[in-house]
Amino acid sequence: MSEKLDFKVIECGGTPYEIGYAHGSQAKDEIMNSIKTYADMFTTYGNMDWEIAKRLSKNYIRFIEQFDKDLMEEIRGLAEGAGLDIYDILALNARSEVILMKGNEHLTDGCTSVSATPDATRKGYTFLAQNWDWKASQIASVIVLKINQENLEKPNVTMVTEAGIIGKVGFNSCGVGVCLNALGTKGHHNGVPLHVILRGILNSRKISDAVECINWLPNACAANFMIGSSCGEVLDIEKTPWDFDGIYPKDGVMAHANHFLTERLRAQDTSRFMAPDSLLRYGVADKLLHEHKGNIDENIIKAILSDHRDYPDSICAHEDPLDRPSYRMCTVFSVVMNLTNLKMELLKGKPCEGEYKLVE
Repeated sequence: MSEKLDFKVIECGGTPYEIGYAHGSQAKDEIMNSIKTYADMFTTYGNMDWEIAKRLSKNYIRFIEQFDKDLMEEIRGLAEGAGLDIYDILALNARSEVILMKGNEHLTDGCTSVSATPDATRKGYTFLAQNWDWKASQIASVIVLKINQENLEKPNVTMVTEAGIIGKVGFNSCGVGVCLNALGTKGHHNGVPLHVILRGILNSRKISDAVECINWLPNACAANFMIGSSCGEVLDIEKTPWDFDGIYPKDGVMAHANHFLTERLRAQDTSRFMAPDSLLRYGVADKLLHEHKGNIDENIIKAILSDHRDYPDSICAHEDPLDRPSYRMCTVFSVVMNLTNLKMELLKGKPCEGEYKLVE
């Protein structure tokens, strides 16, 4: 474990089962905190207890196995390493989809993502970065996974995630990285869980492979995947259960929040209703990126992620005491990735209150 980081770092290697077992056995406390957070949320948002959520999660086994049998094996190892039922881990990995099955379309992670390609950065680097805004209770569940995969066809992965969840935000040894923004549409309840798709992106060797993995099977939840590469390119993919579209950065910079930007998909958007702060967060981030175009570096990106315009519903998000307790969110972690030299800097909590530290 790195002493420099505020989050636990777990190194996992070998077979998919061994990778999962190392994750589960070394993050037992953090996984139990994840279960507590989502058990409370399922009760609040979906009027269901954890056992019902576990039962609903069985629906996704067939989709995960069709998507990548190795990932289902990793989930099995994770459950055994943590001493839990496999359906506990499935419910975590399909937490967005399970709540959708109960008819709730108003539960979404808030996030602001930004990127910059070499023609817009001061030293010709490629950056991906984001704030992940969610329940403050999940700060205690955030971990870093460094995965060395035995299958030589799959790159090694450095990822920041919620304990018990096999895919989230990070990059791989081929230089492919991804950030996530939750989106909302009318879902069809069946398909590959979005966090499993995120791991598929991180198992991709190039951007086109990542786009293929997003779209070759149905998914239940809409999501935005901002994908970058050490080759110096970024491509943003907005995905609904039925369709997708891509956005190429304008002037080498791009921002995304929690509403659809593409004309093709905008009519299906429900997220702008459940994330009313998304429009301004996106606008501010996009404006600041363009203002600094040609001179963007890590410090500029960190300043954007610390912005407080329209506080507390700002890019650097703080809990609003006037909101109902169940709807209060804040920035849980902030990450800046330099894909050119495969460097990740990570901050615990709100960017205005902490210090970014290098993941080594």
